[in-house]
Amino acid sequence: MTTTLELLPLTDDRMSLAEEQDDVRGMTVLDVREHRVGEVEEILVDSVDRRARLLVVASGGILGIGEHKRLVPVDAVSRVRAHVRLERSDLHVASGFDYDPELPGPVDYGPVYSYFGYTPFWEDGYAAPYFLDRRW
Repeated sequence: MTTTLELLPLTDDRMSLAEEQDDVRGMTVLDVREHRVGEVEEILVDSVDRRARLLVVASGGILGIGEHKRLVPVDAVSRVRAHVRLERSDLHVASGFDYDPELPGPVDYGPVYSYFGYTPFWEDGYAAPYFLDRRW
């Protein structure tokens, strides 16, 4: 089944998160082995629940040239403290799906969730993750 949705970037003036502490933009992303994956550049939010659904993780490049932007479901986040920790490897993220902000919505995000092995948030049986733990 193909489900197309329009997720809005948090930088969109029309968008805000239900919980402001879920804003992890600018934080370093580490993988399951403590390897640096990149930084959270953007958060894609569903406009109905105002929940973060996908992270845009930027890596590589110099001054934005040659930079890669990959989509990562928030479900892949295992913990947030001084950085964002993923349940997957940096290689898994690097082989994943590119983010292109110029694509007109709605977009089918099903393959992103499938690639990471998570139930999409719009399907029955979805359990929202809770990963926020900011004890420094």
